[in-house]
Amino acid sequence: MQVGRGRAAAAGVVLALLGSAAASCAPAQPELGRFYDQRISWKACAGPDGPKEATAEAAAGMECGRLTVPVDYADPDGGSLTIAVGRFATEAEGARRKGAVVFNFGGPGVSGIDILPGFFRDNGGGIARHYDLVSFDPRGVGRSSPVRCGAQDAAEDLERKLADEGRRAEDFARDVAEGKEYGAACRKETGPLLDHVGSVEASRDLDVLRHVLGEEKLNYFGLSYGTRLGAVYAGQFPQRTGRMVLDAVDTLDLPAERDGLAVAKASEQALDAFIEDCAAREACALGRTPGEVRDLVEEQTARVAARPPKTAAGRPFTALDLRNAIWVALLAQDSWPDLERGLAALAGSGDPEPLAGFNQGMDDILGGGGREALTAVTCMDDPDRPADPASEGAAAQRRLASQAPYFAPMLYGQAASCAGWPPGSTFLREIDRPGAPEILAIGGKVDPATPFVWAEQTARKLGAVLLTYEGVGHGANGSPCVREKINAFYADGTLPDEGTSCPADRPVR
Repeated sequence: MQVGRGRAAAAGVVLALLGSAAASCAPAQPELGRFYDQRISWKACAGPDGPKEATAEAAAGMECGRLTVPVDYADPDGGSLTIAVGRFATEAEGARRKGAVVFNFGGPGVSGIDILPGFFRDNGGGIARHYDLVSFDPRGVGRSSPVRCGAQDAAEDLERKLADEGRRAEDFARDVAEGKEYGAACRKETGPLLDHVGSVEASRDLDVLRHVLGEEKLNYFGLSYGTRLGAVYAGQFPQRTGRMVLDAVDTLDLPAERDGLAVAKASEQALDAFIEDCAAREACALGRTPGEVRDLVEEQTARVAARPPKTAAGRPFTALDLRNAIWVALLAQDSWPDLERGLAALAGSGDPEPLAGFNQGMDDILGGGGREALTAVTCMDDPDRPADPASEGAAAQRRLASQAPYFAPMLYGQAASCAGWPPGSTFLREIDRPGAPEILAIGGKVDPATPFVWAEQTARKLGAVLLTYEGVGHGANGSPCVREKINAFYADGTLPDEGTSCPADRPVR
């Protein structure tokens, strides 16, 4: 999904086997044999191949390598690219060693190489008892031939234009023109790869990786967008799908406008939860009642829209920035105290810096072409192209404003974001109980990035067991209850009973 500048980041990891012979449950197509039969040369991660901003302690023991794949699987002789991969090898030996789990951390547009060390440090212990942990930069992302669209800030400029407040009917025609211009720049700068960055092609890369790692079946963990990628893999290769965990489950079949409405409504629910939680505490710095807290949020948004304050870097902090900062903070309840302090600082002294930090964190995650990849992958996965995107955008504004008023402006231009792009693949819409044997889907009841209804719908389409997390936030693998279920599944294949739920770690007051 995508929400203005705050496009949800997610977690996932890939496992690799050092120097193992390539084995497979089925022979590769002859013309793809050279890709399936390669080996990864693993080395200690260093320099540009290593994770950015990871401490030496967090990255200790991580190895990096490269996987060569075709640009176009239908024309394997027409060019290739290399996929950056990284791993933490398990210490388990013999029967205790169960192979590899491949993780994707979401986005689309998030670098798995950069996220893997932190995930391994904070969440990987249980899985790493039996499995190697591997992650990768998907095609079009980071170190794997990143999508380029011209100037470094072109993607952010487009997002700001499409999310402009106070829109008029004629603005939507401008949106379409801007979207087409941006798409043309992406095509010029990226070249033929742009038509092959969607999840269908990326899932083919996963199958090459599975084989090169020596795995008969792909064991996988995907978060947010990573759940979409995992679902596409299961749809294409059900008999090669091993133990698959999908946390914060993405949609497979909503068009962009309905996608945006679902996200905006879920985001309003999360904002209401934050407001009620703050107001229930005597020490809440934003108000004594939910109404007072809500009024403060609305008043500060209106004030910033009329006269944006400057950040420490000298940039205007706009109403879009404020809405996006709030949305990013709602992704994790651990961020709520900082959100409260940031709103109090903005209301008290006019200082936007604490809130701007949320946006900077998302910028760092989606740096190095992540925004460009997000748009490209989203468009290549979506076959819908409105006949009149300007009219569709205007109609979407009316629906969003009536049903999800606070976050609606972040999504007004979504109908134009793929204007000028060719229709994407229909494969995602066609997935229907493909027969993959073991899939655990996890959905949070109030998730501002991947609404719970998506988890229900996608679990049905995959024939997966759905585990419900009763809390607020994006992704539930940090919950001890959820983590216990995940670890048991990877350890011996134990799936929770259908209808199982885990309580919120921090109940909303």
